[in-house]
Amino acid sequence: MTPIESIYEIKSAIIDLQKYLHSKDKVVSYRAQERYEQWVERFFRENINVVEAEKRNICLHDFDYFLKLLESTIEYYDLNDGEFLWTAED
Repeated sequence: MTPIESIYEIKSAIIDLQKYLHSKDKVVSYRAQERYEQWVERFFRENINVVEAEKRNICLHDFDYFLKLLESTIEYYDLNDGEFLWTAED
């Protein structure tokens, strides 16, 4: 799987999770948050040389920020043919 394909997989998964993150059922919400955190961790693990690790904590607590970072990373890969050493901007 290419980095872009992986990012699209992550993006699709978290969009599906979004409706459960704010569920009134605490168990559902908790499990959705666990899964969301796993997707964030995967993204940062797979893009360690591309995205600043410091952004991880922001992404864990800000769904919209994470979506924007996913899009920015896809654009980066598109523009640089997968080259590394890029840092995400706020």
